[in-house]
Amino acid sequence: MAEELVVTELLSDSMIEVGKRLVERLDESNSDVQAAFWLFLPDEKRWKLIIVSRLVQKDGPRQFYKRIVEANKKADELELVVSLNDVGVADTSNTLVNLLNVDITTGDGISGIRFAGNTINGTFIDDTYIYRINLVSDT
Repeated sequence: MAEELVVTELLSDSMIEVGKRLVERLDESNSDVQAAFWLFLPDEKRWKLIIVSRLVQKDGPRQFYKRIVEANKKADELELVVSLNDVGVADTSNTLVNLLNVDITTGDGISGIRFAGNTINGTFIDDTYIYRINLVSDT
């Protein structure tokens, strides 16, 4: 079984790589990931990997967390994975995601954009590392 990544106060190369691999595995399982990014939570002094999908609203957060568990199970035995404690899921109505979508759109691939110390529409974004922001409407 894969080992869980230790998430620290500093965004490490390991955290970036492990997050990317999780997004790739979720893509392989048709999880409709429209946004994925590490978000620094200054009050807690830690990072959280945020995954945004329309399936969170459609099927509920619990079902989406099960998708993450299944994706982690597909990791190689020696590969690190992100603990569910370090992952948050949201649907496409999430305020922060929609704010980020104002300034950043990556397309449906996986990018590597550091977005730190910026303000969007009066909201300060302390630090993020963005893999994808590609909100697609249901129509």
